[in-house]
Amino acid sequence: MQKIGNMWSYLCVIVPVRKILPFIAFVLLLASCRKERFFDGQTTLKLAADTIWFDTVFTRQAGSTYPISVTQITWIKNPESQTVKASFRLGGGMQSAYRINVDGIPGPVINEVEIPAKDSVFVFVQCSLEANGQTGPALVLDSLMMQVNGREQKLILGAYGWDAHYFRAASLPCGGSWNDQTKPYVIVDNALIPAGCTFTIKEGVKVYCSARSALFVAGKLFVEGTSQNRVLFTGDKPVSAARTLPNQWVGLYFAVGSAGNSIKYADIQNASIGIRVDSLPVGSPDNLVLENTKIQYCGQACMAGITAHIRATNCLFAQTGSYSFLGLLGGKYDFRHCTFASYVNYTTRQDGHFAITNTLRDGNGNILDTRPLECNTYNSVIYGDLDEELLIDKGGSAAFTADFLGNLIKSKSKPFAGLTNLYNRDPRFRNIMEGNFAPDTLSPLHNAGILLTPPVSTDLEGKPRIGVPDIGAFERPE
Repeated sequence: MQKIGNMWSYLCVIVPVRKILPFIAFVLLLASCRKERFFDGQTTLKLAADTIWFDTVFTRQAGSTYPISVTQITWIKNPESQTVKASFRLGGGMQSAYRINVDGIPGPVINEVEIPAKDSVFVFVQCSLEANGQTGPALVLDSLMMQVNGREQKLILGAYGWDAHYFRAASLPCGGSWNDQTKPYVIVDNALIPAGCTFTIKEGVKVYCSARSALFVAGKLFVEGTSQNRVLFTGDKPVSAARTLPNQWVGLYFAVGSAGNSIKYADIQNASIGIRVDSLPVGSPDNLVLENTKIQYCGQACMAGITAHIRATNCLFAQTGSYSFLGLLGGKYDFRHCTFASYVNYTTRQDGHFAITNTLRDGNGNILDTRPLECNTYNSVIYGDLDEELLIDKGGSAAFTADFLGNLIKSKSKPFAGLTNLYNRDPRFRNIMEGNFAPDTLSPLHNAGILLTPPVSTDLEGKPRIGVPDIGAFERPE
């Protein structure tokens, strides 16, 4: 007899068909007569949380479905040893600001969802909030009601709705400004400062950008934050969970020909490239002067200059996927009391995050173009989790000048040794995970800088620098 691995096939071989058919019919009859038994007593469904909280959500732009919140996911478990039938509904019904979906079934009312014994269903919740006319975020509450055998439970849904000024694919007015500190400015599908125009962003303003959006500057931009009222640029998800996520928007993009730009006391975060400055051909004025500014949590680079003229004082460039600073194809760069640092887990860097080159190369490393480069870096920190955090490429025929004095640098090659620089000493930042790159009480940055002319009299936060200054953007108080 041929051996057959499948048990059903084996039975068919050794048992005559005329004898097996009545047995099959009997089994099918029993199955058809058996009724599914559902739990019919009182029970309390087990909830992953008693509240779904969205933090802050922009209210809806008039005439648009934008924005819709992130999707929150929770689970609801049947604690019983039998299947239960549960029904779900939004307390606000069709008028609710919230949307629900239970295991693929959309609401606002979902009846008799079967939850097997000791099993769970997933609940997906979004919200789209209407404008409220308030000067600040206003609380919007609703409830997800659940019922099993007449017993009702409640899951609270909560969000703060924040009215905003919206700019969709907008050309900003010449001589215009943003100055509202109570309502944010939201850029959807890019905004442009046209060539020949000046635009000002005043202290305390918050600017949020949707995915794949940028603020393009062909003209001139002035950002006028203060130590007490900083200006914020970030992605369009104003929730604490998104604070350190990169690539939420494109960034600030200064186009060729844009010069005389100034950014003071700003926080630029969660972009792909925080600031990009294109300046071919190079003009005589600075393209950008950057003071007391933080650029963090960027997917590709905190700041990139392409044959650009950039001056930065008391600035933090930190937590980047590739480069804290990239100076490409030459340019002129001056950094004083800046901190460049990167310790991230959302990418695997192979090269140092502070990179300067007087070349432009193709994918095979061949030089396509070369331009003069000058990079002066004083009293600054360049540190991170690689052994070599400097990437220097001076292979082009154009001039390459680099003056590094009074810095603390993570580098095996020590290219500027003997020039008052410190190497490979842990700067002892206060709290890297929380983005606090100020020195702690035992930091070697303390009183280790050189005296500059003219001196930098305050630090990134506006605190005074007295006597021999600390290296980096932050001055440790005595």
